[in-house]
Amino acid sequence: MTYGNFKGKHKYTTVNSDFLDTLLSTYPDINIEWVITGEGDMEKNTDPHPSDTDLNIQTNDTNLFLNEAKLFDDSQEPEVLFNSNGNKYYIYSDGTIRIEVIKVPFNAYASYVESYHDEVVLKEEFSTMAFKVDHIGRGNYVGFESIGDSMWNNGGFDTPSGADILGREVGKHLWLNGFHKTRYGFVIISKKGIWHKDITELKDNGKITLSSRNPLSKPFDCSLNDIIQIFHVIKRSF
Repeated sequence: MTYGNFKGKHKYTTVNSDFLDTLLSTYPDINIEWVITGEGDMEKNTDPHPSDTDLNIQTNDTNLFLNEAKLFDDSQEPEVLFNSNGNKYYIYSDGTIRIEVIKVPFNAYASYVESYHDEVVLKEEFSTMAFKVDHIGRGNYVGFESIGDSMWNNGGFDTPSGADILGREVGKHLWLNGFHKTRYGFVIISKKGIWHKDITELKDNGKITLSSRNPLSKPFDCSLNDIIQIFHVIKRSF
């Protein structure tokens, strides 16, 4: 990735959240501060061990992890905003932003598939979790709790069983464009199951190849016709 990738009108216009969503999805390693202000390095620190501030999470009981408590005063009264998909954002006076999403355990896959189109039922059936984020996105965000070690191989960006995951939905109109390599992979929800995998190939027959990071798990194909939703994993905590 080079500075030349960003030549054009976006260098001279106000950066909005739609552009940020597209940019961060295409270039997950880009430094958002550099995009907005021009300050700092163009790419994030590529330390294979994510920082605490990238992975902090708050559950429904409102208790904060001690390391996150150092980041801001939790006595602040946040401003609450909703995006067009119903995702709830808390904006604090010190600049901290949290997104609240439903939490879908992988073993509750069947219940989610039955009601994923009904926001009211989802809120009744599932608990919520919150992640610290960099900006207010306009996408559809859902939280998951993974099961299994297929995406764990002791790498800095791998994900163990039981991890909490924040995913941004990839619109169906984008599927036939192919799937780029990502830091944390994708959550794929199909008629037959739910998986956290890397998407390594889009075939001419309309199938995608789902690959694991654990060498003991073999890749397999899944037809796009059987897939209900695909989420790009943008954060995880464990």
